[in-house]
Amino acid sequence: MGQIADSSFSGDVLIYSFLSTAILVALHLAAPYIRRSPWLARKGFTSFSGGFAVAFVFLHMLPDLVESKDSIGEILHSHFVGVHFVEVSVFLLAFFGFMFFFGLKRWCRQESDKSQEKIHRSFVISIASFSIYNVIITYTMPERIMIDVMVAGIFTLAVALHMMMIDAEHEAHEAAHFNKWGRYVLSGALLFGWLLGVTLGEHNLVTAAFLSSFLAGALLLNVFHYELSEVRDSNFGAFLFGAVCGAGILLLVFYIESGVDLHS
Repeated sequence: MGQIADSSFSGDVLIYSFLSTAILVALHLAAPYIRRSPWLARKGFTSFSGGFAVAFVFLHMLPDLVESKDSIGEILHSHFVGVHFVEVSVFLLAFFGFMFFFGLKRWCRQESDKSQEKIHRSFVISIASFSIYNVIITYTMPERIMIDVMVAGIFTLAVALHMMMIDAEHEAHEAAHFNKWGRYVLSGALLFGWLLGVTLGEHNLVTAAFLSSFLAGALLLNVFHYELSEVRDSNFGAFLFGAVCGAGILLLVFYIESGVDLHS
């Protein structure tokens, strides 16, 4: 992630990050129609999406956290002298993101066996939590574009596939409320995150890395929750295929970029 900066993003970064955000918003709004398409309606598509997202987390997001660990540790040590765990703070936040959404999903599942009022309350809290999730995704989008536009494009694809799963889960929870207002709240959160990100300008190293840490943990939990719950359309073959596709695309991009660096 980038160093501390007060300047605004360049015009290209603003355009590409807005296009990425617009794609995610459009997918949220069109998800009910997209999921009815013959290819997406096939058994195992959600597992494919999860595998693709997991490959991105393990091959890009987590290595990126490792790369930023030392520099973040130096910054935090200047403010928290004598605290020896600051170097692993990015991993602590990833752990927190994982546990936060794990606890949320367990609580929502328990509430679904109770009164209609409690079911609705759990739905509202879930929408609020995933709104924060969406804000973080697009808040960090300009920074991702600035660092590596090709990898940011893969990130957008991974999140877009992942959102199909989130959309289906919320619609199954409370279809009437989700189709009436929940989907629009999640879409608005994406736009708000992008606007917040470009308004504040280039993010400092600690903020960008911490938000990416939380996002990595949350993304892993949301995928594993679905795959480990042994639901009817969970399919290991499709999950494996998605992971191989995601890993293959990322490794190809890394190979191309390494060649460009060697010749520059």
